[in-house]
Amino acid sequence: MAEKEMNSETAEEEPSIEKASETESEEEEQEYKLTDLPGIGPAAAAKLEAAGIYDLMGLAVASPAELAELAGVGEAVARKAIQAARKMLKLGFVDGLEYAKRREAVEKITTGSKNLDMLLGGGVETKAITEAFGAYGSGKTQLGLTLSVNVQLPRDMGGVNGKAVFIDTEGTFRPERIKQIAEAIGANPEKVLKNIFVARAFNSDHQMLLVDKIGEMIKEGEPIKLIVTVTCIA
Repeated sequence: MAEKEMNSETAEEEPSIEKASETESEEEEQEYKLTDLPGIGPAAAAKLEAAGIYDLMGLAVASPAELAELAGVGEAVARKAIQAARKMLKLGFVDGLEYAKRREAVEKITTGSKNLDMLLGGGVETKAITEAFGAYGSGKTQLGLTLSVNVQLPRDMGGVNGKAVFIDTEGTFRPERIKQIAEAIGANPEKVLKNIFVARAFNSDHQMLLVDKIGEMIKEGEPIKLIVTVTCIA
């Protein structure tokens, strides 16, 4: 689907995909640590991280009872920490102007198809969930594979200089197909494959475990900008 249209406008030089992990400059807001929260010391933070909570968002959406059990603190302390996390993350209402500023950080990843990009308003958005559904053989997996390549492109070529995670529940990830897509846009197939983290999920619990692992990878410095799941297991 995608490579026919991508071929026509590829540059002579190979896209600088290999620099994804070094060149990305994060423009995120101030980062807080778990230990910045009241009542959450190093020991409690270590327990939370062991349970898969690595950042304030994971804590902010937890219930006081759940947090108290995971961190080994009282429910009153847990409730106070959750409220502080929500305040730091500004999870309440904002005015339209502030929301517009936040939207400026949203980027678009090209699907490789001009027509599909146009339907999506410029490509697949970052900081969002995009679901593709259709009959068997309609191209859902091909779209995921193509996006896993295109996310690595420079911004002026429709990418975001990032890496991809591909959670495969059906055994449909094909390295040879990734190589074909990479070659179609003039990229180095080996470097492209190096920037895609692949894991096979065998059940829903395993799938959730892999999702939690992604947060840990990002915390360790991996510039992951796309997560592809084929498909969600009930």
